[in-house]
Amino acid sequence: MKTAVDSSVLFDIVKGAPGAVAAQTALEAALAHGSLCVCAVVVAELGRYFSSEQDLREFLVACQIDHDPLSMEAALEAARIMRGYARNKGPRERVAPDFLIGAHATEQADALLTSDAGFFRNYFVSLNVVTPEAGEQKS
Repeated sequence: MKTAVDSSVLFDIVKGAPGAVAAQTALEAALAHGSLCVCAVVVAELGRYFSSEQDLREFLVACQIDHDPLSMEAALEAARIMRGYARNKGPRERVAPDFLIGAHATEQADALLTSDAGFFRNYFVSLNVVTPEAGEQKS
């Protein structure tokens, strides 16, 4: 099973947030069932927490997370869902990276590990969403 990892999970680990232990445990559980990946959006969002590109690369390697380039199909899926979001007058707090991460997971992975399950479950209904809180899943 290939699990895409959302920035929110990695932020908890890098920042040592209260959810860091649960996030690390969830990463390890997902890795025990397959591979972990991130798209470029997650790499870019995560990069601000590292003093160098090398440190970021080493973190991803240590976590056994591969970079998985975003496909054209995933980008088009993100655009489709963003159009629906705009038509429904979704709150302006959601930006393109959120949709790209969700579409990447939908099109190129089997699940998304995220701390922001509500948004992804609402807008990416076919996506298997896993949260660190208890390994919670929705198939």
